[in-house]
Amino acid sequence: MDITILYYIVLPWFWKKSGELATNVGLNAENEIIHTLAFLAGVMVWSQITDLPFSLYSTFVIEAKHGFNKQTIWLFIRDMIKGILLSILFGPPIVAAIIIIVQNGGPYLAIYLWGFMFALSLLMMTIYPIVIAPLFNKFTPLPEGVLREKIEKLAASLNFPLKKLFVVDGSTRSSHSNAYMYGFFKNKRIVLYDTLIQQCSNEDEIVSVIAHELGHWKLSHTVYSFVAVQLLMFLQFGGYTLVRNSKELFESFGFEDQPVIIGLIIFQHTIIPVQHLLSFCLNLVSRAFEFQADAFAKNLGYAPQLRASLVKLQEENLSAMNTDPWYSAYHYSHPPLVERLSALEDSDSKKED
Repeated sequence: MDITILYYIVLPWFWKKSGELATNVGLNAENEIIHTLAFLAGVMVWSQITDLPFSLYSTFVIEAKHGFNKQTIWLFIRDMIKGILLSILFGPPIVAAIIIIVQNGGPYLAIYLWGFMFALSLLMMTIYPIVIAPLFNKFTPLPEGVLREKIEKLAASLNFPLKKLFVVDGSTRSSHSNAYMYGFFKNKRIVLYDTLIQQCSNEDEIVSVIAHELGHWKLSHTVYSFVAVQLLMFLQFGGYTLVRNSKELFESFGFEDQPVIIGLIIFQHTIIPVQHLLSFCLNLVSRAFEFQADAFAKNLGYAPQLRASLVKLQEENLSAMNTDPWYSAYHYSHPPLVERLSALEDSDSKKED
């Protein structure tokens, strides 16, 4: 679809028509912000129309065929509407800010763009779990009991500043399971999917998963990943500043003028090969982090429970257990199950020796 759009010069036509539409409804299309918002509104409508059949098929055919889908068509539509409303709420001010920065950034454009996106990342990391995520799922405190006591004890032993412990109703949409943590500084929270609690046979298996996640925190993996993403973002903005004024580049895509948003879209198309290479490198780092977090949980004494939980979760999620190593290295951010179990066994063997 992307190749067709590029080959038949659809983007320039769409940009021109969006300006005409803005003018017809009484807006000033000469204002690049207004023109851009009209263009993105059309793109959003087009994307919803073209993506909807694939989303419906993925959710209600493929996922349902393998027993994962738990949501109703009404819940699917409601989530889609909420997503559109959030895009309408957050999109315009962000787009307007980017256009203003590009128009006035001068020689320090890359720094200004990165600074804005860095601040936006921190803002979204703060408000997403508190404001946005509850719009789609219900978060309830984990009830008092053995599981809560064990998780709190583990967190305290690692000096993890756990403030709240939630269970999210992931089962309303899917039977896939997971656990994650979020929060800044001394205000950390842990979230367990209710499906994780249902699929693990005892509390220690669940705690072993949390031990793995706490390993990521203790070993500063989240910090390293965040810094890496910010560095790559800065490099991308630096590349964008080099080509944004290239009239020939815009003309090669069928544009007579050089709108900011179009420059960003064109630049993203041109660096796709580089993005694939960077994605591969990030996967290698992510896989190394997973092995380290497994080893961390093992050093806490959770190796047997972690093995059991990994096997059980792989079975429940119907994940590939032993894929081709080259395919896995390129496509998977997590190592296959067989490699993880082998690493845990090797570490046990070395300890015994």
